[in-house]
Amino acid sequence: MPIAFVIEVHTPYVRHPGRHPIGEERLHTVIAQLLIPLLDLLGELQRHHLPITITLACSPIALEQWLDPIVSKHFGQWLEDRVTYHQAELNRFEAEGNRHGAYLARFYLDWDRQLLRTFTTRYRRNLVGRLQELTLAEIVVPLCLPASHAILPLLSRESMVRAQLEHGLLYISRHLKRPEGLWLPNRAWRPGIEQIALELDLRYVLVEPTSVASGSLPGWIVPRRLAAIGIDDALAHHVNSVELGYPGDPLYRNPDDPTGYTANGTHTPQPYDPYDALRRAQEHANHFVEQLLHRIQQLPAEAVVVVPIDTRLWGSRWFEAPTWFQAVLTRCATDTRLRLTHPGTALTDLRVSDVVTLRPDLAISNKHGRRQNIVSQRYWQALADAEQRFADLVATYPSAEGLRERVLTQAARELFLAEQSDWIDAPHELGWQRHLDRFEQLLILARQESLSATDLFTLEQIETYDAIFPVLNYRLFGRG
Repeated sequence: MPIAFVIEVHTPYVRHPGRHPIGEERLHTVIAQLLIPLLDLLGELQRHHLPITITLACSPIALEQWLDPIVSKHFGQWLEDRVTYHQAELNRFEAEGNRHGAYLARFYLDWDRQLLRTFTTRYRRNLVGRLQELTLAEIVVPLCLPASHAILPLLSRESMVRAQLEHGLLYISRHLKRPEGLWLPNRAWRPGIEQIALELDLRYVLVEPTSVASGSLPGWIVPRRLAAIGIDDALAHHVNSVELGYPGDPLYRNPDDPTGYTANGTHTPQPYDPYDALRRAQEHANHFVEQLLHRIQQLPAEAVVVVPIDTRLWGSRWFEAPTWFQAVLTRCATDTRLRLTHPGTALTDLRVSDVVTLRPDLAISNKHGRRQNIVSQRYWQALADAEQRFADLVATYPSAEGLRERVLTQAARELFLAEQSDWIDAPHELGWQRHLDRFEQLLILARQESLSATDLFTLEQIETYDAIFPVLNYRLFGRG
């Protein structure tokens, strides 16, 4: 039975150009607890010549930050600071005679040192380069995602959807390999995506079974050209839920304790023991594979089981996740009843008569369309207004050159960053407002016939802060 694991990875844009990487902690944690362990475990399985394939739904905005030399520099400094901190903790615990505290401090000290060596020596600070090697070896199969991980049904204009997908395809292809499939944030479908996907030569899109209006999955949205393939959330809840799944196990590290010295516990946190926790991760891996085997008994032999894994928990709520995943992949690669593959293999047995119609994601549209609080209402109104005004400005300057093109390109970057999915559930954080404020400054500059020295300084400052997507076509934002 073919099994396709889809690893979803996204981090919001938090890159900071100054000396103090304020706000980058989340990004550094994802690199340390997700990206490097993922590269390590795939490399280890590759060295053992196991038949490994995983599908990667990684947002271009995450890839761009991992490639950024400033982020790499700050990440190295962050690791060095952690080494210093845990060395001091080890000295303190040993002086106090706290054996368990010293045991944990030594564990984290060794872990941080190994991470630093791996980052600087094995991968030479080029993590995306290693990811590309795994992609070329067909161990990793990339999917296309919107450039800034926008939830497409919530964008006000078709041109914005097109710009997100075309630039997303550009950057995934540039850094990894040209993808054949499409992954939608929140798996949120909207009519019109199929036409853009066809123009981009994408062959399939992964969807929720609840998105089907007629027909069944997998099925052709456009016969022989674009298919819809369903995901299996019933299996994924073991991994993606803290309350009902593995991450909330009492032996695992307590994510609410920044020191990392306590476990989840049953009622009150208990001392954390990495040995017990990692052994439990192995047990959970065995349980997951047994559930997987039970699931495939209910399906036709040619069916491809697509299991999505949301790695947002890996960097924040589930320290032991990479150990669990390595054990799962190892069992899947060595069990003759299972075969690791990618979702696109489902197209092989798809008949022309297997047709499916998708409905728009009304649940997400209604949820956010109600705009139940003032902050959310202000965000959606400001974003829709910005999208409309930028489309009008692009129509006014469809062939800008020189400084005006540079200004319009940066305005497009700010609009992308304001459209990130991260603002959807937390508009009160007002990061979107910062990008829209810069967007407003740039629109003023774009209308001027020339830029003063002060204007040029403003432009350069904004470009320094939001230096992402170096190749960007602002003209796409005005089409349609």
